[in-house]
Amino acid sequence: MIPYLEINTLCISCDNCNLICPENAILKNGTQYIVETWSCTLCNACVEVCPVDCIKLITEESNKKKIF
Repeated sequence: MIPYLEINTLCISCDNCNLICPENAILKNGTQYIVETWSCTLCNACVEVCPVDCIKLITEESNKKKIF
């Protein structure tokens, strides 16, 4: 599994992640933001500027924890 970033429902739509992303990989979809996995380089700039800690790195390990 390839790691990727995911924005969860705690997002307050502050737009910080969208503004800081050097790859323009964060798009607004209505009232939610999504990360385009094919253009995201996992630089974590968005994670650093998120005031509510709603952007998470999803890996094979984190997926296993969700299942159990």
